Amino acid sequence: MEKALKLALLAATLRLIVAPFFAHIWDVATIQETMFYTFSGENVYRIVYTLSEKVQESTGLQTLFYEGYAYLPHLILIICPFYFLYTLIGGDPRPIKGIEGSLAVSLYYKINFYMSGDVFLFLSIVKLPMIIADSIIVYTLYKIGYGRAATIYALSPYAIFITGMWGMFDSIVALCLLLTLILLDRQKHALAGLLYGFSLVKIYAAIPLPVILAFLLRRGKRYLILFLAGFAVSQVPTLLFALLDFKSMLYSVFLVHMFRQPSGLTPLRVLNLAENMEVSIVVGLVHTAISIAVYIAILYVLVKYRVDMWNAFTILLLYFLAFSKVVHEQYYIPLYPLMLFKDERRARIVEALFLVYGVINVGVFLPAPIALFIIDYRFVKFHSSLIYSDLGLLLANMIGPILMFALSLTVFMVILKILLNSLKSSLTPSR
Repeated sequence: MEKALKLALLAATLRLIVAPFFAHIWDVATIQETMFYTFSGENVYRIVYTLSEKVQESTGLQTLFYEGYAYLPHLILIICPFYFLYTLIGGDPRPIKGIEGSLAVSLYYKINFYMSGDVFLFLSIVKLPMIIADSIIVYTLYKIGYGRAATIYALSPYAIFITGMWGMFDSIVALCLLLTLILLDRQKHALAGLLYGFSLVKIYAAIPLPVILAFLLRRGKRYLILFLAGFAVSQVPTLLFALLDFKSMLYSVFLVHMFRQPSGLTPLRVLNLAENMEVSIVVGLVHTAISIAVYIAILYVLVKYRVDMWNAFTILLLYFLAFSKVVHEQYYIPLYPLMLFKDERRARIVEALFLVYGVINVGVFLPAPIALFIIDYRFVKFHSSLIYSDLGLLLANMIGPILMFALSLTVFMVILKILLNSLKSSLTPSR
């Protein structure tokens, strides 16, 4: 057996070992509910939109949304065969349960969870697409000549944490972006456009699009047309769902991200502690203006100096992590393989920071499937306010928020420095 395949199988094994027993309950439950409603013939975007309306009616805040399925429909297509397999062998369609009824009625996550006995089988199967994506990344890295990067990624505690334990699907985005770059190098433009379109299941993957278009326009209009043709095919599912209910999809996929409150590894999270809403709005608007200006400036430099696509992707994903108002633990996954090419030492530093944040933020709650299966919920109420929380809810007074803000500020400064160094070193195209 070739070494690349062995390494890919090792990566899959490490993730499969932890997959049945750990999960970010709300994120995995969102996938569960999405699959359940889809197989029931319902439009999940309509359900999320209806729940968002209830949130807005009850709070009077028109920019507050229910955090359900907020992605393009491609993930549904990817996970559907695995969910079908799970139900085909007799698995409980909804092994993550809420005492008060459907998980969807929980507008503020104030619900008591418990698990059916099938939860471990469910977690093993529903995470398979993410685990397979991670394994293909490892295999691909090795085959294109980056054996050390492949080994690091295969054994990465951070990648195992996000894919195998958390159960998030950013590894699918990472794989699509990596293959897009490889296919562009090999002038497989239509296939590159197809795979890039699938990466947009996470909206942040749209950030490199202007650079791709500029690059292909320089290469030749024919190649640009081929890429756009593949991209158009990839968006057929998006079009079909939009035709079913455009308003619900617009609200669920785009507006929810546009108006989300700052969270994660961003210094802007300090705004959540501000008691003055007007100040928060003004600071948010200033940050948006600065972010747009920086993005335009970076695009200008990348296009003017014809920075190669690999470095351009790296720089733009660094920009996203530095300037987005929402930077969750899993957002580093698509950038991580590219960073390993460019600067392994700094890639590992950023990995460590994201892993530390993830462990502090929700790591203690990832064994919830085991705890909630064992503990009788009639005697011990395990509220989702604990499962879906951060250290700020657990430590008294200001200790938690201050600690998280300090870590967020540290990450921002580290990433900004790497971004500036990457821009400086990329002015002369090289890979």
